[in-house]
Amino acid sequence: MHRYQGLRVAFLTRYDRSRGSSRVRVYDYLPFLRSTGWECRVLPFPQHLSWRTKLVYTAKAAWLAQWANVIVFQKLLLRSPLVDYLAGINPRLVFDFDDALWAPPDAVADNDAAQRRHRVQGQRFRYLPSWARCVIAGSEHLADYARRFMSAVHVIPSSVDLSNYPIRLSGFRNGAVAFGWIGSPENLGDFSSIHGALTKAFNEINGRAVVKIVSAEPLELNGVPVQWEPWVLDRDMNYLHSFDVGLMPLQNSERSRGRCGFKAIQYMAAGLPVVASPVGAATEIVEPWESGLLPTSDEEWREAIELLSRDAALRSRLGLSGRAQVEARFSIQVNAPKLARILGEVAAS
Repeated sequence: MHRYQGLRVAFLTRYDRSRGSSRVRVYDYLPFLRSTGWECRVLPFPQHLSWRTKLVYTAKAAWLAQWANVIVFQKLLLRSPLVDYLAGINPRLVFDFDDALWAPPDAVADNDAAQRRHRVQGQRFRYLPSWARCVIAGSEHLADYARRFMSAVHVIPSSVDLSNYPIRLSGFRNGAVAFGWIGSPENLGDFSSIHGALTKAFNEINGRAVVKIVSAEPLELNGVPVQWEPWVLDRDMNYLHSFDVGLMPLQNSERSRGRCGFKAIQYMAAGLPVVASPVGAATEIVEPWESGLLPTSDEEWREAIELLSRDAALRSRLGLSGRAQVEARFSIQVNAPKLARILGEVAAS
């Protein structure tokens, strides 16, 4: 049980626990790592930079580099002088990521400042072989990109703690069928790719279903009935259990191909069928007609929405199958031992 007793790992995260990437990739793993003997500490990157915060952060990071057996940079591409400084203190460094950091988000893809910022991140990514002992990617697409620069690349998909995801049988419930979406406001633009299909489907459904959006900002879709609920930390299960079907539309861009499909994993963990665009990690997660549907055109999206709005038995079957897939492949219970093993190998190197 305490195989890694006495080993210490420091996580330098891009965000604190309030942001999904760091919460899913680091904070949710801490209880499991500690149960195997790891001593863990986390240092989030400051969100408001000044000379003082930079100085304090550098001092804390240097102290952790001395303290830890392994340092994990979670989605954090620091300037090369600081990386070199920390590697000089402790060379056992790991990089973990779950986004195409070299590509700007779709919502700001045409913004010159965003393009410059992500070009810099791409340059820093290519610097990885000079300091990282290995890379942990959240999907095969991301891993393939990392393998252009180094060979020591592992894949650990973004995962859920099953103890926090009680299953809800989504097939049979009175009232309008809720097609739910949960996510960050910057990704609400993904609905533009299926707006036409939703309009046609909901015109045919005629009041028997609704789109439910859970995000920090609302979304309006002309011709589509939309309910909005503001997202609050640690209430995901309340939101998921109010859905009957989980939606994950994606644009076919490099940024979207690099996203790790955590929405789909959450939906499946809660026992919900998924309708997702066949882009990037979605094709690794959703098995068509087993855990959900992967429509490739407006017509297929319309047909999927209409079918799932009326077929409660199909919703239930897909939801149960999806839950089983999460238990086997996308749970922290399965993937925490893999993470502990990788960190242990780096600590021993």
